[in-house]
Amino acid sequence: MKKLSFILFATSLICLSCSNDESTKDEESARLDKMYNEIITDSQVNSKPCTNPEDWAYTKFGNSGCSGYILYNKQIDAVAFQKKVDQYVAAREKFHVKWGILADCILTPPLMIPSEIQCIDGKPVIKYDLPEN
Repeated sequence: MKKLSFILFATSLICLSCSNDESTKDEESARLDKMYNEIITDSQVNSKPCTNPEDWAYTKFGNSGCSGYILYNKQIDAVAFQKKVDQYVAAREKFHVKWGILADCILTPPLMIPSEIQCIDGKPVIKYDLPEN
């Protein structure tokens, strides 16, 4: 009887820890979403109209071949912005490793090289060149 009680107790602990892992994964994902949304807000890409491409810059948004670039207004504190981007990228990589999430580069176009920033319909847009072989 004591063995059965122990087995039930151990099984309950395992089940509880499994449900906590999912909750933790969801919480971590929500924190990443919040960080990302703060970066987008800080970049001013959606709030400041683009009238002069010279007012905009970009930075790499990640460390892998699947990474892209993120635009930001040059009037913001670029050092603080880059720090937030770096913190987000590190947190996202840690999240992917912890939860066994693999980046899917198959759907990503070949590594593109930013060539210029243009203002299109009041929004900053990065134009890309194909890499040379």
